[in-house]
Amino acid sequence: MTSSHYLGFLVARADRKQRFFEHREEDILDAALDLLSNHNWESVTIEQIANEAEIGKGTVYNHFSGKDELLFRLMMRFYHGLLHHLKEAVVDNDDILGGFRRIFEFAFRYHLDHREYRYIVEYCNRIDFKERADESWHASFLELDRAFGEWSDPLLLLAMEKRLIANRPLAEISIGMHACFNGAIDMLWAGKDWCAHGDEETIIESVTEFMMAGLVGKM
Repeated sequence: MTSSHYLGFLVARADRKQRFFEHREEDILDAALDLLSNHNWESVTIEQIANEAEIGKGTVYNHFSGKDELLFRLMMRFYHGLLHHLKEAVVDNDDILGGFRRIFEFAFRYHLDHREYRYIVEYCNRIDFKERADESWHASFLELDRAFGEWSDPLLLLAMEKRLIANRPLAEISIGMHACFNGAIDMLWAGKDWCAHGDEETIIESVTEFMMAGLVGKM
């Protein structure tokens, strides 16, 4: 075997090992999601997750530092999925406001269609979780936040250019939209027993219209 062939063999083997590692990691995350998607999620142990994934407990620790990292990675997978689907949404330049309305409604329905993540996302948004989170997790989340901004900011700037929404700082719009949207998600995920303001469709319609009014602002 020539040196170039041997090098190619080593690279191919390393690629296979990496793909196997990544596939095993996804299997662990899938198993964790199955166990963490119900109201008993706090009592779930790494050993139970390992058993669900049909691997040894030590293998889980080869991929994740512990349960908190599993929860964080699942939350990131949830938001990456949302961003992926939002990027596929086509906003017609001749109907930008209609596009924003559809985006809001889609994002609400994405959360409803992925209720299995609700305990995980709400836990990772807790202040105590954020305070003890690893610095690398903070960096990953900020990178994801920037990715959302890179997708949404051009749409907002175009809407301002067309004088469809009030001209104001993007950060100001983002803060308002996040606060309103997250509050609505709490209502939708809490369910009818804890929300006296109507069914899911009523909440989605009402909050979407409220967010649109806030987005347009004072012209």
